[in-house]
Amino acid sequence: MTERFIRGLARAKWAILLGWLAITAASMLLLPDLAAIVRQTEQKFVPADSESVVAKNLLERINPETTTKSSAILVYSRAGGMTDRDRAWLKAKAAELAALSGKDGFKSVQSAYETPELASKFRSKDGTTEMLIVGFTGTDNDAITQDAVDSLNERIKGAPGGSKVELTGSAPIGKDFQESSSEGLQKTELLTVGLVLVILLIVFRSPVAPFIPLVTIGLSLVITRGLVAAATHFGMPVSSFTESFLIAVMFGAGTDYCILLIQRFREEMSHDGDKVEALARTARSVGKTVAFSASTVFVAFFLIGFAQFGLYQSAVGVAIGVAVTLVAALTLTPALLLIFGKATFWPTRIAGGQGHGESRLWSAMASLAARRPVAIIVVTAILLAPLTLLYHNKRSFDDLAEISPSHGSVQGFRQVERSFGSGEVFPLSIAITSSASMRDPAALAVMETASANVAKLSGVKEVRSAVRPLGAQLPDLTVSDQLTKTSEALQQLKDGVDKVAGGLQDAETSISGGQGDVDKLTSGLRTMASKAKEAQRGLDQIHGGLQQASKGADRLAGGLKQSASVSDSMSADIKALLKAHPELLREAAMQQLVGKQKGLSDGLKQLQGGADQLTSSFTQLNPGVAGVASGLGQLATGQTDAADGTAKLGSGLTELTNGLDSGAKGLRDVSSGLTQVKEAEQSIGDSQIPGWNLPASALDSPELKQALDYYISKDGKTAKIDVVLAVNPYSEEALRTVDQVREALRHSLGGSSLKDAKVYVSGTSAQITELKAISKNDFLRTGGFVLIGIFIVLMIMLRSILAPLYLLLSLVFNFLVTMGIVEFIFVRLLGKEGLSWSASFFIFLIIVALGVDYSIFLMARFKEEYKPGGVRLAMAKAMSTTGGVIVSAAIIMGGTFAALMMSGVNTLLQIGAGIVIGLILYAFVFMGLVVPALANLFGEANWYFFRRSKK
Repeated sequence: MTERFIRGLARAKWAILLGWLAITAASMLLLPDLAAIVRQTEQKFVPADSESVVAKNLLERINPETTTKSSAILVYSRAGGMTDRDRAWLKAKAAELAALSGKDGFKSVQSAYETPELASKFRSKDGTTEMLIVGFTGTDNDAITQDAVDSLNERIKGAPGGSKVELTGSAPIGKDFQESSSEGLQKTELLTVGLVLVILLIVFRSPVAPFIPLVTIGLSLVITRGLVAAATHFGMPVSSFTESFLIAVMFGAGTDYCILLIQRFREEMSHDGDKVEALARTARSVGKTVAFSASTVFVAFFLIGFAQFGLYQSAVGVAIGVAVTLVAALTLTPALLLIFGKATFWPTRIAGGQGHGESRLWSAMASLAARRPVAIIVVTAILLAPLTLLYHNKRSFDDLAEISPSHGSVQGFRQVERSFGSGEVFPLSIAITSSASMRDPAALAVMETASANVAKLSGVKEVRSAVRPLGAQLPDLTVSDQLTKTSEALQQLKDGVDKVAGGLQDAETSISGGQGDVDKLTSGLRTMASKAKEAQRGLDQIHGGLQQASKGADRLAGGLKQSASVSDSMSADIKALLKAHPELLREAAMQQLVGKQKGLSDGLKQLQGGADQLTSSFTQLNPGVAGVASGLGQLATGQTDAADGTAKLGSGLTELTNGLDSGAKGLRDVSSGLTQVKEAEQSIGDSQIPGWNLPASALDSPELKQALDYYISKDGKTAKIDVVLAVNPYSEEALRTVDQVREALRHSLGGSSLKDAKVYVSGTSAQITELKAISKNDFLRTGGFVLIGIFIVLMIMLRSILAPLYLLLSLVFNFLVTMGIVEFIFVRLLGKEGLSWSASFFIFLIIVALGVDYSIFLMARFKEEYKPGGVRLAMAKAMSTTGGVIVSAAIIMGGTFAALMMSGVNTLLQIGAGIVIGLILYAFVFMGLVVPALANLFGEANWYFFRRSKK
């Protein structure tokens, strides 16, 4: 800032003020609302190529018509158990919400009333709690989803007395977090302004001077909010932390810059009372200090933009705020000082030679640091180093810890946790992709094996998949169930075989009686042949015998027909049996029975031929009885033929009897074999050997089709598995279980027909595992960038390499001490599981970026006062004149961040506490003792490199 520039400011001071007011008004009217954008922004910022995001995108393709992007769980409970009235109200509410599907952000409703077969999933075993799951078309932070949650909150009012109804799930929890952050931000703004005003009144002892920083920072904040909101359209991320840090950093750092300018202006005004000249001297002396101080903060927050993690990147908006604040501090603040002049410090009068005074305390510390630099460094290290050992980097990823337990989403979650288990609210959803279709029996068998292996893990409560839609094996597809049904079928088959065997026994008895008749007929015919000569003497007797023989032949023909009918019936039964159970053909007994049956058929054909011949003979004998006397030779021949025919008939009947014996025996063997199969099945069932089998025909069953459509895409190349955890999804046990689930799935698929399949895990616990790794790696990476950037700025400003090194080392050491104290307070004393996962990063960033300001204040004055060989004197002068400014700046900065502790958001509470501790510790211990001791210890070596380079 040159003298010409200051004189130009003096002439245009009112124009500058009006210009800033105009820009502020335009920003409010024309630029977007940052708060509205933050409300609709995803707060976890998981990278788009992360596993959980890829999994979520894949799962949405399985069934887009039914897939929801966020959800709410309506939790209805009654301590003494739900009544019929409760269920009637809940059933009516489920129907009411189901009617909203496709309207106003609502998409689906799942309940015991919509899907009765899943009633056990929605009703607790103790009968005290029931759930409805409402799906939304938008993500948690979409405006339409938040409006739907508001509508849902209104619709659940008026429940029966004595009951309790709460909303939990991803959408209500996200909404409560946003509202808590917004309410906390409002508290922070009011507390910050109030604290800064009180501190400034104490520092300046004037009611006028405090309004210069407040106006400067207030206008800068309004403009910055609009610029940051506009920058989001170009891809800059924002979060709930963005506004909080903007307020804290701009009021803290901006007020510090204003204090530095005002205090120096007051000191220069005491020389001659000329405000223009005083301002010009102020600009020449501390203008660069303010510029470099703001530059370190700007560089630190600007480099955050190179972080890979979106939540960390969301702090880059502070860099815009610091830039606007710097411009305002170098234009608006000087214009206001010129406008108010001496009235700035009213009612205090500035007498000639009266500056802001020197601090006796800081003069004493400067003297001590000059006399005993080594002792100070050693004692400080001994006292503070043990505190760093308290820091174990214990981090918590519990989103519910960010919200007050009084919020309905937290109370609803706790009720589900008590009645169903916390894993029901945030299950793992796993996407499996394969180049081949998974809608076939072999792939589904692999899916069952994988599901069973995951279900065995200690941290898993239940696994739901295409083959386990209700969380357990489908009974129809288990080997034990199939064996039971096979046993029943075999018993029926055995009963049928026994009946056939009985029928064959009856047939055998009947045929045995026919055999006796044939034997008698054969004997009679042979007797007739031997006594043909006597036939002439008994023609009448022969005629009567022939008539009886003819009747016997008729009876024989009838018996043969009956035997043929039995044989045909038996053949048909055997064929039907073999058709129903082709596996019986492999039995030796059945093969023998089939062979016997064929012989039986052939024998009956021969019998039928003999019967026909016998009938023909009798037909010839009866009409020729009148010529018997002349044809006795023919009669003898006919009788002989008849005897041969009947002999053949007897042989056929014998074969038939033997065939029936073999058939009966074969069927008895089959019956015995079926009994053995049934006993074997019973033995397998008793041994309780697990098994699973999917017949190809089962794929056509309506139940399995419904499960396949829900869990597997139409092309079969993407499948879904839901895993309900047995532990809190935010806990360390859950994070370990995620890795175990992923490993179990990959191992199960690796040695199967799906060995080339890929596994992607999503869900709250899966996202946390990614956040844990991403945030840790980005902390180290981005933290390194910040330190390097600040080192370069300090090196340019101080013209030194050594001084920036020990300044940064002191800041890092101060950070470790601070984190040890903070972790001890919140984890050891207050019993937290760990510090909020993002707290350590932001504490580091702000302590380093803002703490270095105090180093710049001190070292810039030190360099200004330095003369070769006068390191101790220069440091003493710098400390005595800037000590008060450093203390005031630290108190103001600490105060602005202390306001975050009242926000009601756990992370901001921890960040605020850490920054207050860290800045106060750094201002008094490190800036008051350690840094001066180091500067005195190294002496002229502070500028060794630059002095040699000049030579």
